[in-house]
This record gives sequence, C-alpha cells and structure tokens, in this order.
Amino acid sequence: MVSEQLNQMQHKWACVQFIAEVSLLANCKPSDLKLALSLIADLANSENAAAEDKDIFYQAE
Repeated sequence: MVSEQLNQMQHKWACVQFIAEVSLLANCKPSDLKLALSLIADLANSENAAAEDKDIFYQAE
C-alpha cells in the first residue's frame, strides 16, 4: 500500500516536472503557459487534498 502511494506520488511529481520543463523550453504563448501552470497547480492540489482528507476524515463506527 505504501509502495503504491509512493509510486503515485512520484508519477504526479514527474508529470509536474515534465509540464514545467516543456512549458519553459517551448517558448509557448502566455495562454499556453497559463494552462501548463494550471495543470501543475491541479496536480499539486490533488496531492495535498488527499493527504489532508486522511487527517480530517475517519471511519465512523
């Protein structure tokens, strides 16, 4: 379980790095750069939201 979570986290951060590097190297239009940054923010937010949910919510008995 921990290994699977680590692999998912590594995959997300690899995606973030890839999007950032391609965006910078491509000299893309401002609107494309904004889209890339939005994708990065969404990936980062989904990682943080998953961690916070575990701390806040728990199984009711």
